[in-house]
Amino acid sequence: MGQQEKKAQMEIKDYYDRFSDAWLNEYGSLIQTSLFADKPKDFAQVMMGRAMITPQHSVLDVGCGVGGVMLGLMENGVLDVTGVTLSSRQIELGRELDADLNMELADFMEWDDRGRKFDRIIFCESFGYFTEPSKLIDKIRGLLAPGGMVYVKDLCAVNDPDLMQQVGLEAIGNLWRWYNIYTTQEMAWMWGMKRIGGGDNLWRETSCRKFIEFVMGNGSFAKAHGEELANAGMKQQPAWNGQVPVKTSDFLFA
Repeated sequence: MGQQEKKAQMEIKDYYDRFSDAWLNEYGSLIQTSLFADKPKDFAQVMMGRAMITPQHSVLDVGCGVGGVMLGLMENGVLDVTGVTLSSRQIELGRELDADLNMELADFMEWDDRGRKFDRIIFCESFGYFTEPSKLIDKIRGLLAPGGMVYVKDLCAVNDPDLMQQVGLEAIGNLWRWYNIYTTQEMAWMWGMKRIGGGDNLWRETSCRKFIEFVMGNGSFAKAHGEELANAGMKQQPAWNGQVPVKTSDFLFA
């Protein structure tokens, strides 16, 4: 891993070590921009249908946050669930939610899988943190069990990745400096696997209003976030002026 990648990973880790308490206490355990549902069980139930997950499957959640998706899967009967996160604080918080959550602390690119294989590998708004997607995808392919699939739910550029910067979406937080936004076409091309499910625009199925109000509003989290942005030499935008430069898309690859 190069110096730039190491710096990015450290900043992401520091961000979530600092802010995960506020995310959990004020926003909820599903640390995502757009949600199928607010409650983990309801969210996971929808996602299971889209990712063709059954209770018999083993699931790996890459970038699992505080374990909200994992918890929802377990509440729907999926018991073989493993999560990986960079943040030690997220693991502490996750285990406070449920001591049975199998969360592992690691930079995923250096994570020791100990020979394990998984029926489903999921990325819920975490794929963009990886600076070398081709290496990530090679690693993922080696972790799939026979017949395994990859599910990715993420933000995708409406027209082109530069649009995010043009309208100031990076002002949501300093973590966005390290988040890569791709078009749906780029996402499908990078994976090089057969897309057997998913939708290109899920705004009708998901909601990001809660996220916008939480991050850009007047609450304690938004104020702390604004201070963090100012310290990083960035400005907090008061609103998006009704223009959302990204859409939520999901992909099921086999």
